Parts: sequence; structure tokens; C-alpha cells
Amino acid sequence: MNTRKIGKILVLVSVISVIFGSCIIDTKPLGYTVRNCTSDTLLIQLTTSDTLDNELCWGKNPRDTIELAPEDTIGIRVHGEKVIYFNFFYALPDSTAGGIYPFGNDTCYIYAIKWQIAKHYTLEEIRAKKLYDRRAVTKKDFNNNQDFEYRPEESARSH
Repeated sequence: MNTRKIGKILVLVSVISVIFGSCIIDTKPLGYTVRNCTSDTLLIQLTTSDTLDNELCWGKNPRDTIELAPEDTIGIRVHGEKVIYFNFFYALPDSTAGGIYPFGNDTCYIYAIKWQIAKHYTLEEIRAKKLYDRRAVTKKDFNNNQDFEYRPEESARSH
């Protein structure tokens, strides 16, 4: 093979690598999501796990956050230590968070933590004291846009 053909192949491979390696920025997560229909800012995790896991919290150690862009996370101090939460789970009133895709089994779980709680307790304390709302939901609980409207428990019963 001559050097001209090798050069063309290298250019083609480079272009394909850039195209498939690029990420497309989208503000709405794919798949099933949760809309915060409360007046509180919440951390919302939608998961197929039946326990509140560590996915929404990046970590406490500053070395854990070296590779993260500031616009992807929210850093706070809890008991004097740095805690980093992903923006993906942070939901202002009337905003969407916590998407999963695909939703393989029929049941999934929504964990909602009020932001005021997250600012004062570690994730371990939140788990131990059960300072979160946990709801089991099924695919039929989501609307056509694959969006679940999270409401306070008392107003959810009246709808």
C-alpha cells in the first residue's frame, strides 16, 4: 500500500473517531424522567435500585472532583467537608431531573431529597435517618412524554 492510501485511511479513521467520540449536549435526559412539581428544590434520583445509592453524589474528597466541569456539579459543605452533587439530579421547582434509559423492568424507584436536607446532612446520614421520600412507580405512572410528575404526597392523592 502506498503512503497516499495510508494517509487517506488515517484521515478517514480520524474523522470517524471524532464523529463517534463527540458528545451531543442535550438539556433533557433521554428516557424516563421526573418533573419536580413541588415548591422545593430537590435532589431526585430515578433508579431501578430499591435502595438509595451513591450515584447522585460524586464524593467528598477534593481529588474526586478534579475531572469534573463546574457546570456539571454543585459543591456544598456539609459538616465542614466538601460534597459534590451532579446537576443531573438537582431539580428546581417545575424542572426535570433523574432520567433513566432504558427502563427494563416494570417497577422503578424515585428518591427525592429536599435541597435543605442535602445541605445539612451527609448522604450516609440521609440514608440512616431516612430523610428522603421513596416511591415505587411503574411505567404506567409516567405520562406520554415518559415524564413522572413528582408532587407532595398529600396533593398526589387528591389527583
